[in-house]
Amino acid sequence: MDEVAIQKIAAEVVRHLPSYPWVLLAVQLVLTLAAAGIGSFLGEYLRTRGKNLATKADFDSLQNQLRANTELVETIKAEVGQKEWARREWANLRRTKLEALLDKMHDCEVYRDRLRHKTFYIGISTGPEFSERDPVSELSTIAELYFPELLGDAYEFISACRSQLQLGYALMPKLVGMIDPDARKTALTEYSDMLDQTTLAIVEAQNTLAGTARRLLVEIMGVDEHP
Repeated sequence: MDEVAIQKIAAEVVRHLPSYPWVLLAVQLVLTLAAAGIGSFLGEYLRTRGKNLATKADFDSLQNQLRANTELVETIKAEVGQKEWARREWANLRRTKLEALLDKMHDCEVYRDRLRHKTFYIGISTGPEFSERDPVSELSTIAELYFPELLGDAYEFISACRSQLQLGYALMPKLVGMIDPDARKTALTEYSDMLDQTTLAIVEAQNTLAGTARRLLVEIMGVDEHP
């Protein structure tokens, strides 16, 4: 409240009071003190109110920030959990497929034995059909899909197996209808010698692949090979 307003109010109040010279001054003094007190009170109230509003705004902002941070943390935890789950599942799948790959190595050996037996005992009038499932192709598929780190050793084994299998595939049609026993004996002797040579390469490649697969299994499972 400014001084002019105080004077006007004091004059109006004095107009209704007894006419003493000091009354106007007294009223003005009282109004001035009252205005100062009210102004001080209002000023302090407004400052306090402003502080409270600012504090509430800060609190609301902190709450919102905390809520956002909590949601972010939960999202990150969920993503990390999902990635950890996927990592474990991939490790388990690779372990299973690695066992399947080693089983296919054994199947390849059985398959070669069956082809070798059929080649040696194929009759003159017996057809050369050999329709058993080829595990070599299945081994190749497993290696390509799940074990890029094994492809080099796997291809060495696959190549050695196919080289031996081709010998039987090529010889069987020739043996059918081969009447001359000496020619048949010579062909089978040459086949046997080539089998021995290719078998050495297969065994070496198989041992290398098995050793690499074992080391990979230890790595996949995350364990010490020599606890």
